[in-house]
Amino acid sequence: MILPRTPPTLTRLRVKPDEPTEGPPAINADSRPRGSRRLHADSTVALIRRLIETTTLSQRAIAAKTGISQGTISFWARNSGWQRPAFAPRATDTVPTARAGRRLKLRLLAERLQALAERMVRELEETPGVDLDKLMQALQALKMARLEAQGRCGRRKLLSRAETGRDRLSRDEAIRAALKDMHRGGVDIDRAPQEALDLVIDANLPVKKDHPALRQRGKRRR
Repeated sequence: MILPRTPPTLTRLRVKPDEPTEGPPAINADSRPRGSRRLHADSTVALIRRLIETTTLSQRAIAAKTGISQGTISFWARNSGWQRPAFAPRATDTVPTARAGRRLKLRLLAERLQALAERMVRELEETPGVDLDKLMQALQALKMARLEAQGRCGRRKLLSRAETGRDRLSRDEAIRAALKDMHRGGVDIDRAPQEALDLVIDANLPVKKDHPALRQRGKRRR
């Protein structure tokens, strides 16, 4: 009697990442717990970090190479303190304020308004008694930060006509449109802190072409 041949059992071998000394255990892309908030495997994060710290690829090029969004890569690099090598392209959110364009300033405006509002609230908490004027200013700053965090495509589309900054009229129109948009959002312009208004105005104005930070650099010495 001839017995049917039973094929041998195949065993798949996989390489698991090393367990970290601190924090939660490492996870694989195939064995991620269902509903886990850790969307990416540790090996993916390690690959992104190696590309950030050892290559001169831009974040956009790294995103195209790895399939991870550019926003996620920027978030990891900023929060983890990853350092880029010399002559590597600089991330847009790390450009100095003087060299930042209007679009970048608008993206950073919500964070700056939020930081200003939190600072004003801390000062109120540390001061004995109640200062109604400062309290109203802090409330207006919080409203402005909330409006910027929500995003307002209408204002950005409206101000795109004044982006060139060819004449004084364009600058005045940009300022009026920004303040009018804040007023429509419920902000009392008369009671808003001047520092917050200056941030809004500066973020909506085009960059000055004659700014010292934008001047062409001389040749490097060897």
